[in-house]
Amino acid sequence: MIPDHVPSGLGPDDRVAILSRGGEIHVHPASDDPSAVRADAEGEGSRVLTTHTRDQQEFLDFVASRERDGRDEA
Repeated sequence: MIPDHVPSGLGPDDRVAILSRGGEIHVHPASDDPSAVRADAEGEGSRVLTTHTRDQQEFLDFVASRERDGRDEA
C-alpha cells in the first residue's frame, strides 16, 4: 500500500529510506551511511526496505514493484 506521505520535491542531495513496520510502509530521511539508517530503523522496530531513494518516481516504482510481487511485508 502506498503511504499517505509520498516524498516530493527532494533536492539533488536529498535521500529517503523506505521502511516497513507492522505491514505499513513509511519514509525516513536517509543519512550518508546506510548502516546508520538501519540502526535507527531497528531502534524504532522497523525494517529497512531500501535506502537512499532519490525522487518521487523512484519511490513509487519501488512500492509498486513490491505490491506486484505480493511483498507488502516480507
